[in-house]
Amino acid sequence: MNTRLFSVLIALAVFTTATTAEAAVHRVFPGDSIQDAIDMASPGDTILVEPGVYTTDNARFGLRIITDNLRLIGKARRGQGEDGKVILLHSEVQETGVYAAPDGCGPEEAVGGCLDENDVPRQLQDFYIRGFTVKDFPGNGIQTRFVNDFKIIRNESVRNLDNGIYPTISVNGLVQNNISYGSLDTAMWVAASENVRVIGNDLSESVIGLEISVSNNVWVKHNDIYNNTVGVGLFHPNAAGNAQLPVMENWVIEHNNIYDNNLSPNPAPPGSFQGGLPPGVGILLLGVSNNVIAKNTVEGNDFAGIAVLGWCTATSLGDPSRNCINDPPQADPSANNNLVSLNKLSDNGQNPPPLPLPGVDILYVQTPPPAGPEPGIGNCFEKNKPSDFTFFSSEPDGELPTDGC
Repeated sequence: MNTRLFSVLIALAVFTTATTAEAAVHRVFPGDSIQDAIDMASPGDTILVEPGVYTTDNARFGLRIITDNLRLIGKARRGQGEDGKVILLHSEVQETGVYAAPDGCGPEEAVGGCLDENDVPRQLQDFYIRGFTVKDFPGNGIQTRFVNDFKIIRNESVRNLDNGIYPTISVNGLVQNNISYGSLDTAMWVAASENVRVIGNDLSESVIGLEISVSNNVWVKHNDIYNNTVGVGLFHPNAAGNAQLPVMENWVIEHNNIYDNNLSPNPAPPGSFQGGLPPGVGILLLGVSNNVIAKNTVEGNDFAGIAVLGWCTATSLGDPSRNCINDPPQADPSANNNLVSLNKLSDNGQNPPPLPLPGVDILYVQTPPPAGPEPGIGNCFEKNKPSDFTFFSSEPDGELPTDGC
């Protein structure tokens, strides 16, 4: 072997061995403290938690993660019911179950608000959580904030009342094969984030199954989304708790099963934006642009299978007091340059709520100038199936727009 190549391989092996040796595994058993293990861990370490029911005496969060490159793994055992789960329960005044963010960066910090001493944005690096069941927190179940490179895999969120699984102000993430249900806002919400893949999740029994807002490059594929008031919500920045970003586009909703989203009455707090959402919508796009809704199976939603509306039009329909005069939009309220294609639609619109719009498979409504601020340009509705799906359009010719095809 070449002497120089041999020396390089030896050096690489020594480096790899040293790196592996530095990482530790911390085992946690029922009666132990998961938070103590987290606090003792160093970057690169793994926390392995055995099945059982756990609570903590933390004041605000069930578990607080501030360490880079930490793997938090619940050794859940399938087929053993509750006895095989790693369950984190709410205790006393805690808000959120699992909160991962840099030290000192709480949920109240807005975009650009988590800075170091040199005013450089801070990020927690490489967070991984798998195999946890998080229950009954009044805030969120699992939340990331200011995190780069995160993976939320095979967890369960149960009755966490704000949002079940909530990556926010985070980048480069994978949210895969989780179950989330029983939230009064969203089962899963991707907010103010970038480059996030949402794959193979089961989202149900919430006001909104999956919400995306103020984000860029979000891919949503192979999820089952059902028995919510609204299945998928793609929302204008005015519906979000975060300010708009320079780029908010490329939300790709493909190959999902979105069905029977008819949860009624809407359980969200009255007067909230969520509380104004009508039941029975599979996919609801409100005032956002440059996105794709394609190749989904959308069926059994009582009001509309897929609804594309301008933000101002939608808010005035749901609650006249929240119109764009009283609540001016942060960004363009029009829905532009969206592709709705190759979706399989059936049995939608069979029992619409009492609104001045019909129940249909596809609903398209915007208020263009001079009556409104929503030109609605560049949208493309094409090749949706079957050919005789029902639709309603506010276009002058009554047809769904194809100028963007």
